[in-house]
Amino acid sequence: MAGRVTPVLLCAFALGAANGLRTPVSPLTGRGQPAMALDGRRALLTSALLTALALPAGAASFAERADASLESIRAAETGSDLAQGLYGIGGLSDEYGGLGERTQDVVQKLRTLKTSTLWNAEVEIAYREVMRSVDPFRVVAVQPALQATVFAYAPVYVGLIVTQQVLPKFFPPAYAIAALLLFGPVLLAVNNS
Repeated sequence: MAGRVTPVLLCAFALGAANGLRTPVSPLTGRGQPAMALDGRRALLTSALLTALALPAGAASFAERADASLESIRAAETGSDLAQGLYGIGGLSDEYGGLGERTQDVVQKLRTLKTSTLWNAEVEIAYREVMRSVDPFRVVAVQPALQATVFAYAPVYVGLIVTQQVLPKFFPPAYAIAALLLFGPVLLAVNNS
């Protein structure tokens, strides 16, 4: 964490110094002193260099830790080992604010665990906590259903307009059926995830 925070603080300090920020006013002299004598180009170059040097190390540790957590899940021999691996993925997600582009891959791998012979109550609790952390809005589970809904919306809408104009008595049940056709798969996907 310190590797990610330090370049940001150095960047802010260097840019602030280049813009003429001063230290607090001295009670003896009545004026502040310049914080640092760097011109803007040197400060920008220094902060960019420090940030570039710090980011790959953080990214590598994230990838290594994610791979290690997934490997511990694959190699689990007991339900307790499996739960510990799941908590490792959850901790990684909490620490980094999500799993980024790896979310979909991780969620699909975690769903295959439900058929494992190691599945028990402890693993169920860990799985639910990790899924709440990794994919709190169940975006990965709902994505295919929402993609289909986008393409199904136009024909259903045209059908509703035709029903409203030609058979107005049947419009309320047709509307309910249309809503069920469009949002039923989404609700089913949320329920099954």
